Amino acid sequence: MTPLQRRWPGGRSQPHPDPGTIHEVALRMLGARALSRVEITERLEVRGFQAPVARAEVARLERAGLIDDVALARMVCQAQLRAGRGRRALTAVLRRRRVAREAATVALSELEEEGEATALAAAVATATRKHRWWRRLPEERRKVVRYLLARGFSLDQVRRALHENGRNEPHGEETDDAGDPPSLP
Repeated sequence: MTPLQRRWPGGRSQPHPDPGTIHEVALRMLGARALSRVEITERLEVRGFQAPVARAEVARLERAGLIDDVALARMVCQAQLRAGRGRRALTAVLRRRRVAREAATVALSELEEEGEATALAAAVATATRKHRWWRRLPEERRKVVRYLLARGFSLDQVRRALHENGRNEPHGEETDDAGDPPSLP
């Protein structure tokens, strides 16, 4: 028995569930949240269903169109972009959600540059609003850069965005190419 399986009072393991109820259990799981093929299989096994029975039920749900890793990957990517996250963060979330590698590749390849640019712009706006002195104080600038990197954007994207953002702001030209304030005499 895995550590995630339930124990009944007295330390006895959970009785084997009726195979007829697996469909109801799986539908209830999918009703609460969209799940990947691996996620639902594991959850059914944790509930006490035998692995072959769980895999057969997942195949049945896939044939019915209720489980679709590609659609799930697309949905997760769009939600993460709306939350201001970059490609690296999207990849990590898809991996954590146990989405099939092929499905993740398809969803990531369909991402539009415009969607990523919008997510980056939103994240830059959030970071620069929080750290108002980022153009003048190196420590504040480092905080902004760390925030954007943690959101899953590449260093090149972050540098470009901060450079562009600094140019369009008042006193934006008072920084060098790296965006650091010039040396004072």
